[in-house]
Amino acid sequence: MRMRSFGQTGLEVSEYGLGTWAMGGGVYGVADDSESIRTIHRARDRGLNLLDTAPMYGIGDRRDGRAEEVLGRAVKGERDKWIIATKFGRHLNGNDTWWQMTEDFSGARAIRSVEESLMRMQTDYIDVLFVHSPPSSLFDPEDAFSSMVTLKEQGKIRFIGFSFWEKVFDTLPKVEPWLRDGVIDAVQVKISLLVHEPVGNLLPVIRETGTAFVAREALAQGFLTDSFTADGPFVPQDFKAGMAREEIQKRLDKANSFRFLVDESSAVDSLPAAALNWTLSFPEVSCVIPGSKSVAELDQCLEAEDAPRFSREQMQRAREIQLSWTD
Repeated sequence: MRMRSFGQTGLEVSEYGLGTWAMGGGVYGVADDSESIRTIHRARDRGLNLLDTAPMYGIGDRRDGRAEEVLGRAVKGERDKWIIATKFGRHLNGNDTWWQMTEDFSGARAIRSVEESLMRMQTDYIDVLFVHSPPSSLFDPEDAFSSMVTLKEQGKIRFIGFSFWEKVFDTLPKVEPWLRDGVIDAVQVKISLLVHEPVGNLLPVIRETGTAFVAREALAQGFLTDSFTADGPFVPQDFKAGMAREEIQKRLDKANSFRFLVDESSAVDSLPAAALNWTLSFPEVSCVIPGSKSVAELDQCLEAEDAPRFSREQMQRAREIQLSWTD
């Protein structure tokens, strides 16, 4: 597994990390805790050293913390081998859908959430604490970051992170001063062949600040996995089961426009492998965190881990396709 610098933190991070959203169940089908633990152990054996989680990754149980608890069980006895990132601000309240969650991005909530996460993960420190994708209207950076600085001084967190929602331009103006002042050590961003906005508005800032950059949802919530058609198959818990067929087909058509990345590479032989390799072809990206809830899913994500990065010409062709979209 190749390694990269994690921004200015002094940490070395594996190019691939592991996202645990699916391990909470209720979003991408039913999760099995034993298989989730085997998956984390498999990630360790494959050379991954970053685990990303959040309190709200427990939708299958209608409560905060299932994925954090599973993670804690999986890393017990070898905590020092991992960079563990969790979040605060989006929390379940007895609901089984993520859009009914409680949103509280205050400094007080950060302090309370960290204590809860430490207990669930059976650890005494968190490597990176991300603000969990707040909309600009609900986020007061002075309040949140001042409490996070205090948590950092107390040793409960090592580094301060900010996770952007899909609409990066919504919160970037409010957050950018804290990036440039060095308060924010790491950002987490939804970026993929199908979600390209950060390429134009956030990556330039990251180049200037040297901030660690964790890329999430690089497989576009499954639309770049080449594993289904507009007719499915979808398990009932998969959010795509409730989408209009026309919208699914539109996204799949966009995904198929990038098959040239597979056709032109001898080391990348599938669309998901190409999607992950595209993300890592940006030097600003520290780590990509595809989500997996089984060993088989993880191994599929890592099938092209040693592939050479795409050329400047291939990246430019992909960019031209993205910029040609009108919606």
